[in-house]
Amino acid sequence: GLPYGWEKKFDGKMNGFVYINHVTGETRASPPTHGSSGTGPAPVQISAREQGACKSGWRYAFNFCYYISAFADIQSRSGAQAACKTQGGELFWPQFVYESFFLKKTLNKVKISTHFFWTNGEKHGGKWDWGTGHPAFSNPRWSPGQPDGSGTCLAVYSHTGFLDDQPCETQYNYVCKTKA
Repeated sequence: GLPYGWEKKFDGKMNGFVYINHVTGETRASPPTHGSSGTGPAPVQISAREQGACKSGWRYAFNFCYYISAFADIQSRSGAQAACKTQGGELFWPQFVYESFFLKKTLNKVKISTHFFWTNGEKHGGKWDWGTGHPAFSNPRWSPGQPDGSGTCLAVYSHTGFLDDQPCETQYNYVCKTKA
């Protein structure tokens, strides 16, 4: 794996991979050989106020409960969907535009090891959607230059709360969601 803070990302303009350090802002064409150890921070405790009506390990907001995967718990999108099902929820999908920004703020203190987290969003027949039984895909907040066609699954860039299309087999942290 890469040292903490680094991410390997496909760059369509260069038709190859670049390495981005989201802590320092450095971008390079070759993999880093230096940086933080990669062990990552200790889990952040969830206060009783944050947990609200949710079960242990989940955070309450907007009448929903959110589970943020542990620092080292990264999955492909299908793996993340299965993990959420095991947890009693489903992969994150936004009921409200501001949910992604709530999660961005929460992730600033929780710390995940990847710079994206998976959502339930996927491209079907040339159109993006959140899956059966969810709100229509409308007014998406895309990261600049996105979607760029690099993938058919949607992830949220954790530093901004904006959407990005990503290859479904890439391993990222994930957020599960269930009704409170």
